[in-house]
Amino acid sequence: MKKTHAPHWLLTLLFLISVQGCYLNNSIEPRNSIEQGYRPVYGTTADSEIKLVPSRTVKNPGKIYVYGKYLLVNEINQGIHIFNNLDPENPTAIGFIQLIGNSDMAIRNNVLYADHMGNIVALNTNDFESITKKASLPLQNWNLGIPPPSGFYFECVNSEKGIVIGWKQTELKNPKCYAN
Repeated sequence: MKKTHAPHWLLTLLFLISVQGCYLNNSIEPRNSIEQGYRPVYGTTADSEIKLVPSRTVKNPGKIYVYGKYLLVNEINQGIHIFNNLDPENPTAIGFIQLIGNSDMAIRNNVLYADHMGNIVALNTNDFESITKKASLPLQNWNLGIPPPSGFYFECVNSEKGIVIGWKQTELKNPKCYAN
């Protein structure tokens, strides 16, 4: 008895057709899709102003930085708490730098570098008695406030509602915007 085999090129062709069919089927989204994503939180230009304000309670701490006699604690997406750290067992609150969208910082020679509203800003600290903005460098092509989180769908921004000062995680129906 003689066995017959399909030619290798035919098997390869069938495999490629089946793989392409799976890809095409996976790319079709249902009309009523619900996705985890983010909805913008709107504010005014005054809300996004960089300013030194009285100290407040640390609620959602991020990065911590020690600079000379100071302890800086990031409040995720809000700004930076400043403490006098001469007595590390009992740091004293000095103030809070409002920096909407802040998640990172560095300081050198009394210049604080921090992210703010999609930019890196350089702030002259003057021993944290006052804050003045020296320079700003855009990080992204986004001029509507805080950029959306990467890798997620988000509710498209309506600039008539103000600038984006934050994002709230939520379920979105048929989202049209996606952040790479």
